[in-house]
Amino acid sequence: MKKTKYFISIMLIIFIGYFSYYITQYDIKDKKTDIQSNLMVWINRGSPGIIPEVIDVVQLGDTSSHIVLLQIQNGSFGYAHLIKGWNGKFKIDHSGHGTNIVHYQEIQTNNGMYGVLVGRNPDLKIDHIVADLFYEDFSFISNVNAEEKFVRYKKFSKEVKKTFPAELTYYNNNGTVIEVSDL
Repeated sequence: MKKTKYFISIMLIIFIGYFSYYITQYDIKDKKTDIQSNLMVWINRGSPGIIPEVIDVVQLGDTSSHIVLLQIQNGSFGYAHLIKGWNGKFKIDHSGHGTNIVHYQEIQTNNGMYGVLVGRNPDLKIDHIVADLFYEDFSFISNVNAEEKFVRYKKFSKEVKKTFPAELTYYNNNGTVIEVSDL
């Protein structure tokens, strides 16, 4: 009887500890303002003065992963990978930003690997983008002709092992390649 009480007490302490840890990790409410303020703190850990503006939040298929398209005050774009917990709140997994027109990232989710394109379409010159994986015989096309700022994604099959990096080729509505210098 004493061993049973001891075992139950230990299990209860472990459960409470895990629950407390989980709740403190997944603490960002599913609201644009909360996501933006938490991203500001997250991004400014190493270089203060960056002010991200949340443009869009997109769920990757039927997963707990969400991609945030953000714009920095200097005009560059970036993304953040958020994971939604069972409590309905997010935690930030990772983020990145830079001066590229389009960023490609591989994102591991609870439902497989995704290739994600985030960026901008200057003057709507880009009709579609082809992402061609370097180390696999696999590519995908993303139509971006109607949006100045976008998030696009493609779920990879389990057979595709090396999903990063990818070469991006931009096309206009006539199917002609657009050089980055022309954007």
